[in-house]
Amino acid sequence: MQLRQPDDQKSLFSLYAQLADGSQLVSSTDLSATRAWIRVAEEFQHPSILLAYETSLRLLSHHLAALPLLPQHLIILKERSASLAVDAFSACLRRGARVRAVELLEQGRSVFWSQLSRLRFPLDDVMASGPAGRLLADEFMRVASLIRIALNSTDADQHGRLCHLNLEMQRIIINIRELPGFSRFLLPSLFSELQRAAGGGPVIIVNASQYSCDALVVLLDRDPVHIPLQITLERVRDLSKEVNNLTVRATRADMTRELAGFLRKLWDLIVLPIVDFLLTTHPPQSRIWWCPTGEFSNLGRLYISSYTPTLSALIRARRPAPSNPTTQGKRFVAIGQAKAAGKTELLSVGAELDVIRQRVDSLAAFTRIDGEECCISRVAEELCNTEWVHLACHGLPNRTHPFESAFSLHDGHFTIEQIMRCEPENPQFAYLSACHTTVGDEESPDEEIHLASAMQFAGFRSVIGTMWVVDDGETNKITSTFYKHMVDESGCLDHTRAAFALNKTMRSVNVPLDQRILYIHLGA
Repeated sequence: MQLRQPDDQKSLFSLYAQLADGSQLVSSTDLSATRAWIRVAEEFQHPSILLAYETSLRLLSHHLAALPLLPQHLIILKERSASLAVDAFSACLRRGARVRAVELLEQGRSVFWSQLSRLRFPLDDVMASGPAGRLLADEFMRVASLIRIALNSTDADQHGRLCHLNLEMQRIIINIRELPGFSRFLLPSLFSELQRAAGGGPVIIVNASQYSCDALVVLLDRDPVHIPLQITLERVRDLSKEVNNLTVRATRADMTRELAGFLRKLWDLIVLPIVDFLLTTHPPQSRIWWCPTGEFSNLGRLYISSYTPTLSALIRARRPAPSNPTTQGKRFVAIGQAKAAGKTELLSVGAELDVIRQRVDSLAAFTRIDGEECCISRVAEELCNTEWVHLACHGLPNRTHPFESAFSLHDGHFTIEQIMRCEPENPQFAYLSACHTTVGDEESPDEEIHLASAMQFAGFRSVIGTMWVVDDGETNKITSTFYKHMVDESGCLDHTRAAFALNKTMRSVNVPLDQRILYIHLGA
C-alpha cells in the first residue's frame, strides 16, 4: 500500500481505529476492514497493531454469535480467521505482551467448540445470585434447549428459527452480564483464569506464524516464559508434509528409519530449546501439556506429555465430577467393530475386547458391544450413560468436511455431528483404538475438529487418540499394558493416570517406532 505522507498514515489509521468502537452487529465488510487494518499495521509496524488484532477477533466473535451454530460456521472461519489467532499471538510476543498473547490466542482458536459450549455452560452461580438470576438462568436453559433441538433437526426451515433463537440468546447473555458479579459472563477468559490450566504442570504453547515461530511456557506461579524458536513457518510446513507423506506412503521399514530422522530434526529445531528451559524448573518425568497451533505436532517424549487444544479445554477437563450417590462404581463400555464396508477386517478386535475385560472386569461395571449389536443408536445410548469407553474399530477421517469424520459401526458411520449430541452425566475416559482420530480439517487446523476433540466436547476429561494408522497386530499388547497402568495404588481405575500409563506403556512394549509414537493423550 502506498502511503507516502505521514498525514496519509494518520488519516488511514484514524479511520481504522473507528472499527474498535463498533456495535454488536457486525458485517462481512467490517471483518474485511479489520484484516486490511492488520495488513497495513504489520507493514508499517504501526502502534495500533495489537488493537487491530483485538478488534478483528472481537468482531469475528460477534459475527459468529449472531449466526446459526452449524458446521457451516467452519466456512466462515476458513475465510475470515485463517492465521488470525497465531498472527495475533506473534504480534503480542514481538511487543513483549506475553500475557495478552495467551488471551488472544485462546480467544481465536477452537472458535466452533467455544461457541457450541455456551449451550452447556453451568449456570449454578447465576441461579444462586437471586430471583433475577434464577429467571435469566431458566431463560438461558430454555433457549439453549431449543437451539439444540433445532441443530439436530433436518428441517430446512430451521435456519430462520436458529437466527431468531441466537439473537434471543444474545439478549439473555447481555442481561446476565448486568447482574452484579457477572460482567464477564461468557466473555473471553483473562490470563488470571487461563493460568489455572498450569495447575498440574506447565502448558507449552508452540506457535507458528508467518511473522515468527515461538514457544510460550505457561506456569502457575509466574508470568509466561517466551522461548523464540529458530525456525520459519515454511520449514514447519515442510516438516508437517514430511511426516504426513511418511505415514501415508512409506513401508514399515522405511517408516521406522525415516521417522527416526524426522524426530531428530523435530528435537533439534523445536523441542530442545523448550526442554533446556524446562530442565531448570521441572525434573524429567514431570507432567507437561503441549498446546500446539497450526502446523505443529508430534512433540517431545522426555517428559510425560499430554495435549490440549486450548487452555480452557484443559481447565474444563479438570472440573470436579458431579456427585451422584446412586451411582455405584464405574461404568465401562468396550465397543468393537471388526468389519467395515470397503475396509480390511480388523482381526484383533475381538481379542482386544477380551484383554480389556480381563484387566477391568473386576474394577468396573463392564459392558461389551460388538458384532451386530454395534449399531449407531446403541453406541450413542451407551456413550450417554458410561464413564469409561474403549472404541476399537475403523476410524474414518474427513479432511475436507471434518464433521463427517466417523467411527465405522455395524450399520453405518457414527459421525462427529452425532457425537456432539451426546451429553453423558459423568464422562471420564475414552480410548480411541481407531486410525486417524486426531486428524482434522487441513485448512483450519486451529479449530481442532476431529474425533478425539468431539469426545472431549462430549465431556470426556481424558482421551487417548491416534495420529495415523493403527497396526491391528500390535493393539493387544499395547492395550493390555496400558490398562494395567491405569489402576492406581488403591486398586481403582483412575482417568488422571492416562498420560502416565501411555508413557509407561510405550517405554516397555516391543512395537515398531511408528506405533510407539502413534498414540497421544488429550485432556487431564
